Amino acid sequence: MIFQKLLQPLTHILQVPGKQIGPKFAHTFNYWLKVPENKRIMVRDIAGMFRYAFILMDDIQDNSTLRRSIPAAHTIYGVASTTSAANCLILRGLKIAQSLNHPEAMKVCTERLLQMYWGQGLEIYWRDNYICPSFEEYKEMAKRKAGEYIMCEVAPLQLLSDNKVDFTRLAGILGQYFQIRDDYCNLCMEQ
Repeated sequence: MIFQKLLQPLTHILQVPGKQIGPKFAHTFNYWLKVPENKRIMVRDIAGMFRYAFILMDDIQDNSTLRRSIPAAHTIYGVASTTSAANCLILRGLKIAQSLNHPEAMKVCTERLLQMYWGQGLEIYWRDNYICPSFEEYKEMAKRKAGEYIMCEVAPLQLLSDNKVDFTRLAGILGQYFQIRDDYCNLCMEQ
């Protein structure tokens, strides 16, 4: 019961579902990777927890007032409670990664999560220091920020699969596409 109270910022943003692209990546890549369904669902859940933690923190770091047409979680529950919920989600995701019973699962998940936050950190640094990145720098940030989210699903699936094809480059390209698209839409929004 108390855990539900701690996760109220998450429950709040789940009121208005997003595009639900993320969960589809694990399913799509699993067409090639052929990981058992129970493990695929665990990986999907890990990535989802990381993604929602990232969204909660992103809204705080960007001083967003809205998330998908509703008030951003931190504007209702405060920065401290929202940060706490995000941290709980990350730790729950890592706990599930541990239960994948693969010696590299934790390492892969923490590395992908770190890359996501490095991408976010670059964006914040540029914004706060009034720096316009080069196109190549922007693409690298997009690959880290959004491509690594995709890799949060793909990399653990690759660990658990007999198929050893490396999908890192494809995930990076998809991430760049989604980040550029989201940034473009944000620039074009009338508010």
